[in-house]
Amino acid sequence: MQEEAALNDTTPTAPAGGDTTTPPISDSTDLFAALASEQRILLDTVNRCSDAQLERKGVVGAWSIKNTLAHLTGWEALVVETLPDRLATGQRPASFDAFDADQDGWNARQVTEHEDTSPKEQIFELENTRIQLVNYLRSLGDETLAKSHPWPGWDGTLAEYILASVCEHEKEHCDAICASMAAMGPDAD
Repeated sequence: MQEEAALNDTTPTAPAGGDTTTPPISDSTDLFAALASEQRILLDTVNRCSDAQLERKGVVGAWSIKNTLAHLTGWEALVVETLPDRLATGQRPASFDAFDADQDGWNARQVTEHEDTSPKEQIFELENTRIQLVNYLRSLGDETLAKSHPWPGWDGTLAEYILASVCEHEKEHCDAICASMAAMGPDAD
């Protein structure tokens, strides 16, 4: 998973066949376009579902589509929360160690914490978290986003880190949601 590569500070590998999941980033405009595009695709996909479809358990593995959105929101919130200190200190956040120690538990907590959230509220939280991330990234400026090796263990740029840990992670789960929706059929409620 892309989040694992980001946590372990390794550059994610391309999928089989050498294709990349997202085009390379040449400047911050490309990064912001990729962030907007991936989320637009995800939201267009989930907005085709009824609330009942979004809440049905066991659709995306053991999770509902809404649970998957809670997971994405939790992951992106962790990135937003840890990035300022990481850029300032170059140190790997302790919260990443906790994630590594129990990824399944961390994921389960994200889902459980949002169990009573309606699908519309969950979508709003996902959108709001993305707004927070984009606002923070814009505040950093192009030079910081283009800086190579922003901390030990990550050889790419900060923009490439965001692409790997957020955009590619979101795409991975969007693809799973699309496959699940296809398996459910158009009239499944």
